[in-house]
Amino acid sequence: MHRSPSRTPPARFRWSPMLWLLPASLVLSFVGTWAGMRWWVVEAGVAALLTTGLVLGLFGGRRAPGPDGAYGIRSLAARSGGRLGVEAPVEDVVAAVRRTGEQLPRFTVVELSRAGARLTASATVQTWGEHITLRFHPADPGRTEIEARCTPHVRTTVVDYGQGARDLHTLLGAIDLRVAGAGPVQQPGSGEQPGARSRPTGSPDQV
Repeated sequence: MHRSPSRTPPARFRWSPMLWLLPASLVLSFVGTWAGMRWWVVEAGVAALLTTGLVLGLFGGRRAPGPDGAYGIRSLAARSGGRLGVEAPVEDVVAAVRRTGEQLPRFTVVELSRAGARLTASATVQTWGEHITLRFHPADPGRTEIEARCTPHVRTTVVDYGQGARDLHTLLGAIDLRVAGAGPVQQPGSGEQPGARSRPTGSPDQV
């Protein structure tokens, strides 16, 4: 069963944009003054850089949980991660991922092996598409841990409105159903929600 919905983790300021844009604003101010540019032109350029850094820092630091707290899904700055444990050997997981890619048109399997898989997700209103990486870790005999990570196709994206978390939820839920032999994968909203028998296995790597 799913874990109860988790609280949304507190947002935190993302400092990395400011680490680049603050020195850039200082350089612009120095060069502009040295070149004799009008002061208001220099000030406007500096203000634009600093404003961009603040916006990216505020929105890029927003955290979001998965749709219902399942699979330990967490997102930060449009990067999402989650985990799924299944009672099946790696061979069955590989077959389940292949069938899931065939049944869910939004996902395309690019690479698939016993070590893991790479998939792409098509563009939506929220994003320009995503790259999803799955890593398979054999645990006890007959059990496999799946580590999932979703990143935006456009690397400068810092806000995806929860699309990455939803895609991981759909994909991991579909894989879980296929491994369990529950029949054809259902699209979200068409009855039983993927992942109804999920087995979350802890928190994902930091995203």
